[in-house]
Amino acid sequence: MKKPEILAARDLNSRADRHLSVSIPVNTGNPVLDANLYDLAQRFSGEHSPETVLQMLSTVMNVADSPLEEHDLEMMARTVEEMFAADKMFYPYRNVRKITCFGSARIQPQEDAYKQAVAFSRMAAEKGYMVITGGGPGIMQACNEGATEDASFGLNITLPYEQHANPFIAGSEKMMNFYYFYTRKLNFLKQTDALVAFPGGFGTMDEIFETITLIQTGKSTIFPVVLLDPPGETFWIRWMRFIEKELLDAGLISSTDMHLLYRSKSPEDAMAYIERFYRRFHSYYFEQDSITIRVMEPLTQKHLDWILHDYTDLMPKADLVQLPGDESDPEPALATMPRLRFTLKRGDYARLKDLIDIIND
Repeated sequence: MKKPEILAARDLNSRADRHLSVSIPVNTGNPVLDANLYDLAQRFSGEHSPETVLQMLSTVMNVADSPLEEHDLEMMARTVEEMFAADKMFYPYRNVRKITCFGSARIQPQEDAYKQAVAFSRMAAEKGYMVITGGGPGIMQACNEGATEDASFGLNITLPYEQHANPFIAGSEKMMNFYYFYTRKLNFLKQTDALVAFPGGFGTMDEIFETITLIQTGKSTIFPVVLLDPPGETFWIRWMRFIEKELLDAGLISSTDMHLLYRSKSPEDAMAYIERFYRRFHSYYFEQDSITIRVMEPLTQKHLDWILHDYTDLMPKADLVQLPGDESDPEPALATMPRLRFTLKRGDYARLKDLIDIIND
């Protein structure tokens, strides 16, 4: 399947819900200041929405006029600065599919997990993907090594015992140091089309659990999450047994939630799983109660009938239709893509992931 030339905008909703937050005021309560901010937004918003720029300006001035501590303002300023710097770094590569790789910083080059990470990331780069890592040693270094600097990003974190960038990404224009973990983690997911996890410690566990929580709750669009075990090891088998026994059997998660995770035993299998996810599926977005799923090529009527029959639990109105395109697409560059549209019963996003798998079948 030919890879798309243009990808959907990435963020934690991938424009899944088009709305402005009703909790953030677009004024300061000062008529003179509001008039000046409105004028600035209209004159200097460039190609961006003046309403969005006005909302940002109003928020800044409301913060400036607040009784918050100076530390609070510094934290907000640094957060925005880090987000802006990261978006600028990724912008030239926005239409290249990317794979985020997590794993321990303590794994050494002679270990099987390291060698497997090199092999996987090399394969990903050969297939046209770019790799995003934490920029440090261990598995992060292995993935940057395999993909090479040309197809790598490094999102490093500054720590009291300083984590240095690994030699395969240090000095690259695609390497950035973050002060905050939360802005760093946001960019791991905001920019990616798939995630591959190698054995790791607290940091890897944190990143995996946050990823599947965001997908499970619909706060992140669905993408492949692969758990890659080194040859002969059972790290992820034992981890998944814990999830099944302590969470699933206790009724704390649904059985379909397990479908968000895929355990793999080889780089080839992991790569094939990711490629299969994007064989026909492109992206999706919501409008009120309906979902629109963009696809790379139309489905046959038999395929549509099969979906309608097997996924009635997701389609309360049984109103699945296939369209050749839609001029009202929130991303005009994608308006000519074929698409499926139906009223979606929200909540079970793992089940929606199953539907995407069927679209790709």
